[in-house]
Amino acid sequence: MSLSKLPWNHFGPHHPFPDKQKFTSFYRDSLVAPALLPPLGISLPAVFTPVSTMSNSTNMNALSPDEMERFQKLSNNYEPEIQGPLVSAKQSSHGIAMEYANADPTFITKTNALAITHPMTRIMKGDGNCGWRAVAFGYFETLFNLRDPVRVDRELRRFRSLNTLLDQVGQQRELYEIFVDATEELFTQTLTAIHNGDHDETYLVNAFNVEYDSTAVITHFRLLTSAWMKLNPHEYQAFLSLPIDQYCSSRIEPVRTEIDEVGLQALVSGVIQDAGLGVEILYLDRSEGDTVTPHQLSQNCPSGATIRLLYRPGHYDLLYQPEPPPVNMAPIVNYQYGMTSNYTPWDQGTLSFDVHPHLMSIPNLMADSTFGGMGAPMSPISSVSPAPTSPFRVSPTQDLYQSPMQSHAAVPPMPPVSSPPPVMPSAAPPPMTTLPSRSSDGPQIRLNPLVMKPNLSHSLPVTTPFKK
Repeated sequence: MSLSKLPWNHFGPHHPFPDKQKFTSFYRDSLVAPALLPPLGISLPAVFTPVSTMSNSTNMNALSPDEMERFQKLSNNYEPEIQGPLVSAKQSSHGIAMEYANADPTFITKTNALAITHPMTRIMKGDGNCGWRAVAFGYFETLFNLRDPVRVDRELRRFRSLNTLLDQVGQQRELYEIFVDATEELFTQTLTAIHNGDHDETYLVNAFNVEYDSTAVITHFRLLTSAWMKLNPHEYQAFLSLPIDQYCSSRIEPVRTEIDEVGLQALVSGVIQDAGLGVEILYLDRSEGDTVTPHQLSQNCPSGATIRLLYRPGHYDLLYQPEPPPVNMAPIVNYQYGMTSNYTPWDQGTLSFDVHPHLMSIPNLMADSTFGGMGAPMSPISSVSPAPTSPFRVSPTQDLYQSPMQSHAAVPPMPPVSSPPPVMPSAAPPPMTTLPSRSSDGPQIRLNPLVMKPNLSHSLPVTTPFKK
């Protein structure tokens, strides 16, 4: 028989009312103050288990209204214990899409897009500290990924200076030093990992999965945020329905109280922003659009130094953008060498050496069948025939052999009585075995002055006589 169905006249000579002492011990053992209960550890079946061992004469209607109210409160606040680590390893964001595969179509579309824009995620345990834990872990992880020991050491000294904020709001040093020590230990571990050349953040994941250390670091961040808000009430009071002192004591400082929008902005402004890091939150909700809604909490969000949070109703996780492709650091070798057929005029006097005496040192230069006496007569421009009456000469202004210009012998005055004889062209000059030049050592060539620079000495095969 259910205890709730026992009639009022059930108790009688054969069904005596339970002894008062038994009820007192029962309630003392079964009901404890909610503040002393282990978080999320109470179970209603465990609370009501002793009832089954009591006499069938026990009537729940005999409970006082206050006791029934406490039972109802416990029932309303009951949550099953959440399994899993406090901070997970990196995993694919497709897992989030799978969670919402049968949800609202808006969530399906946004989570599928999220798996592309932010392919990796890190899940925080939803124990009421997930928002604080995500920011704290992301802060140390970003410092570690930047791999700048000077910056980490500067941040360690800045955190030590923030103790003045705690002193100004009346926090007792002997109490908050426990939390400060846990944070400084993480800075030390980060510096050691960077100096050792480690690229694996396993040390950080392990530290945050030790509940005592993780809670101490989070509490330090909570106290700093509370102090910052109390010292800057004009920035936050307008957004609160409670006095700022009451808000901090009930929503910021207690353990296992989830962070809200005002507290998150205060955490970023008072603790994270001066580190030069950015914080961006992406909302997964039913708002319009096919992607999550981003919101920038810090003034700047530098690439590679931004903490990205995913907010789902009542829960925060970390998100990661695709990693940039590795940069190829192999040296670039230029194998180019000059090849051109455009021989525009230039001043040979710019050369610091005389190239004429050394033409014979150029390999196979004289083996050309068209050169000198070994073949057809050589001319500066083979396609143009030499003029019959004008000798071949060098241009005095351009310092370049020009095509010979045709000229004719002077025509004598016409005799008054007879027609002038036809003017016959003069005989062509004999075949040329050498080119006329300012030097009789051979034909002129134009060399690029850059060839002889020391850093380009191997660009072209230059023989020894050229290296003066």
